[in-house]
Amino acid sequence: MFMKQISRSNRVLPSLQRQAGATLVETMISLALSMIVVASMVGLMGNSMGSATRIIQMSQLTDELRNAMSMMSRDVRRANYNTNSIYCYNNSDCGVDGSATQSANISITTGTDSCFLFGLDRNWDGNANNDGGGAFRRDTVTNADGLSVGVIEMWTGTTVPSCADNNSWVPITDPDFVDITDFTLDNALSYSEDYEQEGGSTLTQLTRVVGMSITGQLIIDRNIEREIQDMVRVRNDFYL
Repeated sequence: MFMKQISRSNRVLPSLQRQAGATLVETMISLALSMIVVASMVGLMGNSMGSATRIIQMSQLTDELRNAMSMMSRDVRRANYNTNSIYCYNNSDCGVDGSATQSANISITTGTDSCFLFGLDRNWDGNANNDGGGAFRRDTVTNADGLSVGVIEMWTGTTVPSCADNNSWVPITDPDFVDITDFTLDNALSYSEDYEQEGGSTLTQLTRVVGMSITGQLIIDRNIEREIQDMVRVRNDFYL
């Protein structure tokens, strides 16, 4: 009986055998799995940060183009405005009887480097023919980094504007931030109507609708590109 108890006490219990350390293979597998998980998390975080940065850059590009479009739309909507327009109230002959002097009709040059000119009564004398008028165009300039980029420019001179004149133009888009790759204009939706006047004469009224499209790319990432379009109904009709 005593010998049996001694032999039992010398045995190694199964629970003690299970407490042995991990093997080298198990350690390597665990380390590899941990590295895969960490790499996946880092990649996911990088993609999230990259997407957020791209969204911010696209928003900035959109704001830049919208600001330029808003400035152009405002001025084109006022094309041929003059202070004597009040004389046209209840007077359908005002465009031809001299009571409200008109300036020349809107002139549009189509193509990638589109340009358009229009009259404005800048000095409020009731005549839109003798002032500097207004104009916008796309031109190519060299930015601070020496890159040749496209910009939208506005005429600021006091003489009649000219699309070919390189003086008195100022950029309304930032050449260090955005490259204007296309500026397109059209007046395909403009239409004219004839009105019978007293005495049998006919007055032709031209309702002008100007379509504008701007396409721009970010300088720091050419893959980020946006296009802004607008259709402007000129408030002051033109009498032919």
